[in-house]
Amino acid sequence: MEDSEAPAPAPRSPVATSIGERLRAGRERAGLSVAAAAEKLHLDNKVIEALEADRFADLGASVYVRGHLRRYGDFVGEQGAELVSAYMAREARPPPPDLTQVPHPERRADPRRLITPLVGLGCALVLAIAIWWVLAGSRPGNTAATSAPPANAAAAPVAAAGPATGTPGSSAQAPAMRMADAAPAAGAGVVPTNGSATPAATQGDANTRRESSSETSVAPARSTRLTLELSGESWVEIYDSRGERLFYDVASAGSVQNVEGRPPLRVVLGNAAGVSVQVDGQSREIPSGAVKGEGASFVVNRSGSLSRARP
Repeated sequence: MEDSEAPAPAPRSPVATSIGERLRAGRERAGLSVAAAAEKLHLDNKVIEALEADRFADLGASVYVRGHLRRYGDFVGEQGAELVSAYMAREARPPPPDLTQVPHPERRADPRRLITPLVGLGCALVLAIAIWWVLAGSRPGNTAATSAPPANAAAAPVAAAGPATGTPGSSAQAPAMRMADAAPAAGAGVVPTNGSATPAATQGDANTRRESSSETSVAPARSTRLTLELSGESWVEIYDSRGERLFYDVASAGSVQNVEGRPPLRVVLGNAAGVSVQVDGQSREIPSGAVKGEGASFVVNRSGSLSRARP
């Protein structure tokens, strides 16, 4: 009898081993695309792609990664808590050694390379000293003392031009004395006869009042206190007016989240039905136009009212 050949075994389907492969397999079993899964979870497509490619560093801190893994795993039929445990075990492994930090022998500087900078520095110093010497030698002396006229120079022409009649001393010096009394001192301010301040002083006071009024008119921005009471688990994102992230995580059922920030505040909820909103201690209803499916996206205005967030 001739030996019959045994049938070859059927190829087995690959088993998902990594976290990302398990998530991708669960999504494919549910018949969803990346875009459809992102829309259901109110996430960006890049978050789904990073989770399925095991690129957890792209998602930020470890607390954000755990929240995404738990939520996405439960959504596609995988155990979210088990995926979080696998992620924590993976992060606990010691990192591989960094081969780029291998010490290299220190290179000694060549003393010949320092000659050119030192020569250039010396030439610049000599040139600076020569320029200073030339400028100091050409500076004039006390020209103000030599060119200033004597104090009695203005009185001499007046005395010479005085009338010839009368007493020579009194009639010749009287006009000069009147001119000296009428001339104001150099650098002295002119005070009006009616007692009012000078134009320069008035303008200075006006500038001072304007600066003080501008400083008092600027008031600091008031922060808004937002309180979220959760009757069910929900994904929560809160951003302030500058786009700074104030809260970004999965809030558990029965918890109360308090956040303060500069309004307007932008809020994204994954489970709007399980969240009640309070602004500065007052209850607010989520606008019906802000609810989309199970989630909601709205804005807390400066007045404390809620409005639908613009896409």
